[in-house]
Amino acid sequence: MRTRFLRTKYLTGSHIQMKYLGLLMLSMVVPLVFVGGCLYYLIFSIMAEQIGIPEYIAHNMFPVISKVNMILLVGVPPLLALLIFWGIILSHRFAGPVERLERELKKVTEHEHYSHRIKVRRHDDMKPIVDTINGLLGKLEERKR
Repeated sequence: MRTRFLRTKYLTGSHIQMKYLGLLMLSMVVPLVFVGGCLYYLIFSIMAEQIGIPEYIAHNMFPVISKVNMILLVGVPPLLALLIFWGIILSHRFAGPVERLERELKKVTEHEHYSHRIKVRRHDDMKPIVDTINGLLGKLEERKR
């Protein structure tokens, strides 16, 4: 029977996860800010071009600005929360196996317990590396005998 390894903590605080979480957040927030800035630039450039009749512009543009503000006020916080949640999941999918590999290798090297095999999930991206390390541990175990 195969033992399942369930991760219980998604935000581990490891330097690897924090690094990749920061990169993911930056790559998601920068376009969000850029699009919001472009919306405001579009609205104010239209206003500047039509400055010949300011009352008409104010009458038509201020409700648009209010709607854009409302959309940003209502839409951005849930979007940021969703992006943060997705960033934590993605960074953990990478950092979790790396952290586990590091922890397991420390156990092996500290106790010279070469019969120990490192276990990861079947679909982890680190599986080929872990399989190679387990093969190396097998060879070290044979030499030690």
